[in-house]
Amino acid sequence: MKKNINVFIITFICLFFFSFMAYAEKIIMNDGTEYEGNIHHQDDNVVFIVCKEDLIKLNRSDIKEIKEDEKAKKKTGLVIDDTDVVEDNNEAIVQIGYDFYGKYLHKGHENETDSSKGLTLAAKYYHYFLDEFGIGCGINFQSSRDLEDIPGEAYFVPAYISLKLRSVPTEPYKYGYVVGNVGYNFFFPVADYDTYLIDEKGGFFYSIGVGIVYNSFLFEVTGAIHNGNARLKSTSYKIDIEYRTYTFSVGYVF
Repeated sequence: MKKNINVFIITFICLFFFSFMAYAEKIIMNDGTEYEGNIHHQDDNVVFIVCKEDLIKLNRSDIKEIKEDEKAKKKTGLVIDDTDVVEDNNEAIVQIGYDFYGKYLHKGHENETDSSKGLTLAAKYYHYFLDEFGIGCGINFQSSRDLEDIPGEAYFVPAYISLKLRSVPTEPYKYGYVVGNVGYNFFFPVADYDTYLIDEKGGFFYSIGVGIVYNSFLFEVTGAIHNGNARLKSTSYKIDIEYRTYTFSVGYVF
């Protein structure tokens, strides 16, 4: 289980970062000196460029020309010509996600149970520091889903704290990001499943995702783990529950 989650996370983080690393600019100074790398920030007075591991500050008045790497730009398809930085320290986000993968497990038992695919609605709020780092909070509402080898249905409602690392937003409000969420999820058994459980409780929730925002529309892929517990009504035996999902979401940033 942990191996699958780790492979998922590493794959998407690598795709995310390498897609941006492929894009480069060349800055030619008035004295003929050239700098090649990724422009981190620029305004009317200065330009900051990342060359290998160094962040270099250049005065705009000393720059003769800035050339863009057209081949890398076309290959990634994620960075657009317009580099006007958007200064927005707060975001409200609404998302709807499709849970295309779900595994449900009573801990201590070897057999996992597939769940039916479902929808998840999410609402989040972020405050950003230094343009790139955001702290926020959110809540998700899952639709009820069938459990293949267990009678009845179940769903979870996570509430969480969220940390986001993003590229500097530029017009028309676009950036890429990695996000992690940690919190508590409420557990709700439904129908036949609820008839033989008592003392249902929620548990620890965490997830990690990667995504892009373009023109305020959001696209994200997330892996999440939900936890809960309950007692069997017939024996009072306690069971610990784990539910894993992968979700593709679309949303809008206000």
